[in-house]
Amino acid sequence: MSDKLPAPAVVRLASAGAALITGVISALHVYWAAGGRAGLSAALPQHTTGKPMFLPSPAATLVVAAGLAGMSGAAVLSQSQSAARLRWPLRLIAGVFLLRAVGDGRSVGLTRQPSDTQFARMDARFYTPLCSLLAALYGVLGFSQAQQAD
Repeated sequence: MSDKLPAPAVVRLASAGAALITGVISALHVYWAAGGRAGLSAALPQHTTGKPMFLPSPAATLVVAAGLAGMSGAAVLSQSQSAARLRWPLRLIAGVFLLRAVGDGRSVGLTRQPSDTQFARMDARFYTPLCSLLAALYGVLGFSQAQQAD
């Protein structure tokens, strides 16, 4: 075993954590797509007036849920015998979460414009740190798979 590889327990913990978090977020999106409203106002970027910047359709919300479920599945499969095939998808997922954490320079992430909306407060305290954590977890999975395959 190379000194560069994370300990197997760390990789298993990263896999379980990433799978659990993205699985729960996926289920939340399914709930919203089915018409649930709890937490929805805090989950959408808002104008300074408090109105949402956009209202995704149920179909678009289900697409996000499916993507998150796929990410959760990739985290689980990262512990399987054929995990080496997932090194690039896992790296891509890490990159997606890293980009979300950095933000768009306007309404989300570290580069978000100052705002006192409910979403901005949740983004600063919860969503951006969570995306940073997910980027790190999927990065551990993607790069540990690359080293094992090489």
